[in-house]
Amino acid sequence: MKVTAPALSLPQLSVACPSCGAAAGRLCTSHGGTRIRRSNVHQPRTAAWTALQKEKIQARVAHVDPAAARTALAKLPPDTIEHGTTRGYSQHRTRGVPSCQPCRDAINAQTRKREAAREGASEAQKRWNRGHVGTPTAPAPVPTGRDCTVAGCGELASTPRPAARMVRVAVPGSREPARWYCPGPCRMYGEALAEVRAIGDRRG
Repeated sequence: MKVTAPALSLPQLSVACPSCGAAAGRLCTSHGGTRIRRSNVHQPRTAAWTALQKEKIQARVAHVDPAAARTALAKLPPDTIEHGTTRGYSQHRTRGVPSCQPCRDAINAQTRKREAAREGASEAQKRWNRGHVGTPTAPAPVPTGRDCTVAGCGELASTPRPAARMVRVAVPGSREPARWYCPGPCRMYGEALAEVRAIGDRRG
């Protein structure tokens, strides 16, 4: 059976672990070296890796001799951040490393793109749909209420039930009189209509 070790993909493996003594590229161990940590690494190892990344950033921005800077950078572990992308910006934040300018430019460009998409949105869309706009898909026409082709659907309930399955819909306090509707969409239409026409009376 093949045993997987997700920790092998962690960038922290590029440094030795101060906690268990695991060499760079080796998995951390626990219980005196009897158990391999396959899913994570020790916190001191993560701290050591983060410190080296900060040194690397400082070396990049420091005004030093280019030859000396190249020598110093060559001694640091490889940079695994995807610079210049929104993913790289997230990696900076996750690893506690100050974000570089290319990553900030990428996240700013994404923000500007989203803001541009919001320009054509109404205030209601900006509040409820984060500004995303587009052409909605037209719903399939469904006959309901007075538009229903079934004889008697939508008739006043003062008349006898038009058909055996007709449902009487009435909402107390509504200006909409009680009516007979087909079960299903027509009934829901009638209930919604009656409830809407009861709102004005409740407010007034």
